[in-house]
Amino acid sequence: MSTATRPPHSKGPLTGAEPVRQHVRALMAAGVSIQRLAAHTGVAHSVLSTLLYPAGNRRQSARIRTANARPLLAVRPEDVAPRYVDATGTVRRIQALVAAGWPQLHIGPRIGRHPVYVNALLKQTRVFAVTAHRVATAYEALWDANPQHHGVPLDRSKAARTFAKRNGWVPPAAWDDDAIDDPDGRPDTGEGAEMNRDELAAYRRQEIAFLASYSIPEQEIAARLGMAPAYVHDLIRDMKAAA
Repeated sequence: MSTATRPPHSKGPLTGAEPVRQHVRALMAAGVSIQRLAAHTGVAHSVLSTLLYPAGNRRQSARIRTANARPLLAVRPEDVAPRYVDATGTVRRIQALVAAGWPQLHIGPRIGRHPVYVNALLKQTRVFAVTAHRVATAYEALWDANPQHHGVPLDRSKAARTFAKRNGWVPPAAWDDDAIDDPDGRPDTGEGAEMNRDELAAYRRQEIAFLASYSIPEQEIAARLGMAPAYVHDLIRDMKAAA
């Protein structure tokens, strides 16, 4: 089965950029360089750079020319990727999903592999490029999704997060797109500077508001952030009242 993303149906000159961006990043996780992708598709290197790396204060592009989107989305990893790639990004993505409450039992079907194989991937130094692409594609779909909305029981999510924490695995929010595949990249765990009481309170409000915006239950938010459920409940109540 092809792992290429379905080309856009838009007949206009522009189409949504996010699916294209995710597909290109998944190809990069499979070891495909921007230079190789540009040469293979005929899409200018500058177009790919703008799609992935907005300059200065400019936001990521929301639209891309359909004429550029179609050849990019049609690329399969087996067309341009090497046979094997470094497993760093694959391992980190799986670990991050577990830290976000996704048990390996539920990650396996998302990458077309048995859960036992998922655990084996965590011990590899090199993986098939196609496997790296599948993991990256699943990661893009799941990193900010609520596991309970996809059939994962809450107790299994809690167990997964506990397991990840015990092993020192960090959640997706700790990884920048450019660092997760870099063997020398390091996660941003927020441990570099001490927060004062007001800064810590503001940070907690932001985290709670972000998770609550995805309709994640208060109990789960408390579990994810390591806070007392009553504290989370009171903060959400106060934020709603202020709004």
